[in-house]
Amino acid sequence: MERENAEKLRRQVSALAKFGGQALRSRDISELLQEATRLVSDAMDIDLVKVLQLLPDGQNLLVRAGVNWQPGIVGHATIPAHEGSAAGYALRANEPVISEDTSEEKRFHIPELLFEHCVRSTVNVVIRGERGPFGVLEVDAQRLRRFGQDDIDFLQNYANLLAAAIDRMNVERELTESAQRQNVLAHELQHRINNMLAMIRAVARRARSSYTTVDEFVEAFDNRLAAIARVHNLLARPEEAAISVRAILMQELTAYGAIEGENFAQRGTDTVLPSKQAEALSMAFHELATNAIKHGGLSVKNGRIDVSWDTDASGREKQVRIRWRESGVRIEDVPAVRGFGSEILEKSVPVMLGGTLERIFHPDGTECVIEFPIEK
Repeated sequence: MERENAEKLRRQVSALAKFGGQALRSRDISELLQEATRLVSDAMDIDLVKVLQLLPDGQNLLVRAGVNWQPGIVGHATIPAHEGSAAGYALRANEPVISEDTSEEKRFHIPELLFEHCVRSTVNVVIRGERGPFGVLEVDAQRLRRFGQDDIDFLQNYANLLAAAIDRMNVERELTESAQRQNVLAHELQHRINNMLAMIRAVARRARSSYTTVDEFVEAFDNRLAAIARVHNLLARPEEAAISVRAILMQELTAYGAIEGENFAQRGTDTVLPSKQAEALSMAFHELATNAIKHGGLSVKNGRIDVSWDTDASGREKQVRIRWRESGVRIEDVPAVRGFGSEILEKSVPVMLGGTLERIFHPDGTECVIEFPIEK
């Protein structure tokens, strides 16, 4: 008997040492769990071993890994995680649970899969990491077996080592995902900077030939840079993957003193745009607002601006239609000469948005209709 105990202890110590080395090297939780069940089976001379993982609902345990179970059990079978099961009680009480004879067990409900595999004696120990319980390590003997304190200590030490390995791999995975996200964000930032610089260069080239004095050029150029800066402030919000049409409109018009309910009204669906289109639409709103301040609905006491938009998803691409309507001013003739702002609206913006722009001059104010597909 003493020799048998010594041999058993040797196998258990060897299993712990071997698993410890694998726990430090492994990058795959599923492979590690499967290897853990195999080593426990060999160390304790028990055919059936499994790892039960607590599912996110907190109500069930999944047979995540195991050895010598019938096909279809590992990765699919579940048992309840409530205190009516031995594994569930161990999980809730955070202590090992031993059932020396399942046929005589009165404390817990024995899962059907144990009867199907002729299990007679079981031990459940909790795999508990720093963030809470991962699940349960369970050994199931097909013959009556008395588990001593040495067996319980071995299984709990093994479960603790397994929990530490799972914690390490989870941390490594999160760090890898975080690094990948940072890499994506860095590329996106560079892309936005390139777009912004290209837009600034275009604004500078066109403005240079459109104004006769340095002061006029500086004022126009500064205003357009401010419009670009405003939309990039929206884009810089960490929680924003896209920007809503309403946010772009409100930011641009309020910057020019428009007051909703007095000289400005807006209504539309909850529509969001990717960053490139948000920048282009911001420039369009900036040019329209600039013109409204100089000659349109914001230049007179009783003038106003009404902006509405909707979306149409009936085609292959989701289309946005925006209607900008000014009123309260007199327009006797259609302007014969287009300024720089009109050039941006009628040429650059439709190209950047991939859509169309139509301007209509009514006797009491201008109307601008912009239509474009939302980029995916």
